[in-house]
Amino acid sequence: MVLDAISLSEKTYTAIFEHLTNSQLSVASTVCKTWSIYALALLYRRISINTSSIWSHFLKYNLFQKQSSNCKELILFSINISSSDKLVLLEHTKDLNHIALLKCHNLDEDFLFELTKKHAKTLEKFTLWGPRTFESSVTLLNDKLLNPCLSNLLNVKQLSICAANISDQFLLLIVSTLSDQNNNSSPSSLIELDLTECWKITGFGVAELFSPNHLSSLRKLKLQYHEENNIDVEFFELLANSFPDQKFDFLITKNYLRNKVLTKFDQICSELDSLENKNSNVFVEKRDNVWMDHEILKKFTT
Repeated sequence: MVLDAISLSEKTYTAIFEHLTNSQLSVASTVCKTWSIYALALLYRRISINTSSIWSHFLKYNLFQKQSSNCKELILFSINISSSDKLVLLEHTKDLNHIALLKCHNLDEDFLFELTKKHAKTLEKFTLWGPRTFESSVTLLNDKLLNPCLSNLLNVKQLSICAANISDQFLLLIVSTLSDQNNNSSPSSLIELDLTECWKITGFGVAELFSPNHLSSLRKLKLQYHEENNIDVEFFELLANSFPDQKFDFLITKNYLRNKVLTKFDQICSELDSLENKNSNVFVEKRDNVWMDHEILKKFTT
């Protein structure tokens, strides 16, 4: 018996359309009403915007309003989010499971709080990336900006706060807010924490993440080498040996090292390689340069 296309199951449509590119999905969405439903659901499942022209296109044609039921991931890169834009995102996004605001402009406490509050029940992945020193137009990520939204992240499994000016006090607040004892008597949800390029935190603050009876679900931590704040090879080794069930990604970036430490770069890399070879729970990433924009996008969109 031969089945026509319209009689295929939802599961079959999804399996077929998942192999199509975005441009092919766009074409498929014009074939018929049935194809349009499944093609658009996949096409707008992840809305990733990295230019002002694409952002303007979404706003002009009310695509957030039209595709809110399909969108589950929202990724904005280097977007200037105006007051009216914030209202659109707050009113016309629904049940997001991933929010990534990467090098965005005009973020504020109220917007981050309201956005995370709206999606608190479904949000599993929350990603923020702040500015480099010379990127003055990008919103600085600091304790004051981020503290209010932490209470909305109780269901988040992957939390990335990168290139941020956060302090040890913020890490302590993560522990006190997301810990087992404060999460309605249920275990903490947080599994992965990425603190790439957070230069103000110290070994003391990081150690608090592993306090007994707190973030029991935490299984992976990504941390930047920063000898001046006691986040060095010795500290990495302490973490790896003390918590063998956790995985650690240790990152060292040559261009960020100060002169005294820079002269020891090869030696530090050798010690890190040795640490990685001795510990199965350690992964070491060595970089010469800072994260480029295309690398940041790829990191959080693949």
